[in-house]
Amino acid sequence: MGQPVVEVAPAKPWRARLITVVRVLAVLGIVYFIVATTINQWSAVKETFRDLSWPSLIAALFGAVLSLWTTMMAWRAMVGSVDHKLRVRDAAPIMLVGSLGKYLPGSVWAYVVQMELGRRAGVSRSKVFISSVLVSGLGVTTGLVLTSPGFGTAFDGVRASGHEVFGSIAVWASIILLPLAVACAYPPLLTWLVSRAMRVLRRPPLDRPITWRHLLECLVWCVAGYLAAGLHLWFLVRAHLPGLDGLAGSIFAMALAMSISTFVIIAPSGLGAREFLVALGLAGLGVPWPTAWALTLVSRLLFTIADVAAAGIAAAVGMRRIRHSPAPQEELLPRPDAAAGAGPRAGAQRAEDPAG
Repeated sequence: MGQPVVEVAPAKPWRARLITVVRVLAVLGIVYFIVATTINQWSAVKETFRDLSWPSLIAALFGAVLSLWTTMMAWRAMVGSVDHKLRVRDAAPIMLVGSLGKYLPGSVWAYVVQMELGRRAGVSRSKVFISSVLVSGLGVTTGLVLTSPGFGTAFDGVRASGHEVFGSIAVWASIILLPLAVACAYPPLLTWLVSRAMRVLRRPPLDRPITWRHLLECLVWCVAGYLAAGLHLWFLVRAHLPGLDGLAGSIFAMALAMSISTFVIIAPSGLGAREFLVALGLAGLGVPWPTAWALTLVSRLLFTIADVAAAGIAAAVGMRRIRHSPAPQEELLPRPDAAAGAGPRAGAQRAEDPAG
């Protein structure tokens, strides 16, 4: 008896054309918003930018790139938990190129782009989406834990900023979310939550539970990402916050901003919210509010450059292989008489293949 035939469901012509149009519009939208963001930022920060030394700017840019890289590694670790381990050169373009979608209004576009690129690399859309959401959630958890020793400083920044209402809401949101976020990072509970999400998405359940090993690996990379982001900020503000205390304060300010601005999905890449929260943290540490605000805008500009540079390098290295990778098994429609034979063993073989 021959091997069961796996048939690919043909895409409808109108649907294929619609997908192509959406892809083109998404790319054009990303380019437009990146350029518009850069131009708007430059008009506001050019004087502050010129006051900073080139070594400080280059070091800050390196810190931003390093932060993006560690976030990609955290995402790769989580994909290894819910699906199979990707090589770095395969994971980098999915995460870094896909992350450019965050510059479109409504950060959900980053997930859409990552899902499409992940599918081409052999990971189902649903598992790419789950991995991206989990990394965002664990990033929030890590950021809140790192922020927690400085909640008092954050309230000082609220008073210094002159925006007591919005600042207080952000700090109190951090305090309230902290225990909930820590509880959801417990692997058995996290596995249950993911299983429920997969059921809602009408996708097969996870092949295996999320383990402490993958979770801790992801958390370590998240911590490294915040340390790199704090180092990036410290290179910009060290004239006002010198020494290790200034570095610790910079890490606190970035952790507060990056964790809470995640929930501001309306603004492209949390634009505005993140800057406000970084400036709030710096103001709590004694940096005058106008100076803190100008420096956070420089930080945003450098992160925008880092996003584009990291995505470009990752695309140049890995996009060709992703383009020619087979679709994941979840995207295929097996014949009814082959359904029983395509189950556990096929999934196990795929999980054992580190190249995807």
